[in-house]
Amino acid sequence: MQGLYGVFPFTVSDSEVCTFRDLKRSRELVYAEHKALDGLSRLQHTGRNLDTVSFNVQIVPLGVTSTVELRLRALETLSLLGTELPLVIGLKYYGMFCLKSCEILRKTIHYGVCLAADVSLNLQEYN
Repeated sequence: MQGLYGVFPFTVSDSEVCTFRDLKRSRELVYAEHKALDGLSRLQHTGRNLDTVSFNVQIVPLGVTSTVELRLRALETLSLLGTELPLVIGLKYYGMFCLKSCEILRKTIHYGVCLAADVSLNLQEYN
């Protein structure tokens, strides 16, 4: 197992590849600007905004049976929950995150069955 978002595991096994790539974490710091009478304004650090994490998930079954639709249904269920879930990548715990958006690209369809998919996930830190 490479990681976990809630109950959705990222795995590489003999039967499937469901792994992430292009992991991007963004943090924005917040400053207040104070006007000065004698020249340039001054900045004061006031904290930070909530972090965002985005990554792509590649789902490809390696065996005879396709597990892609099961994985996509699991992601749809997570999106309907609307709750914060833990994000773990490798051995690092990133914290609690909410699913902000999910975009699914069904890459290979054979007789109406999805055989491979790419999913873009955008998460926001929950505080």
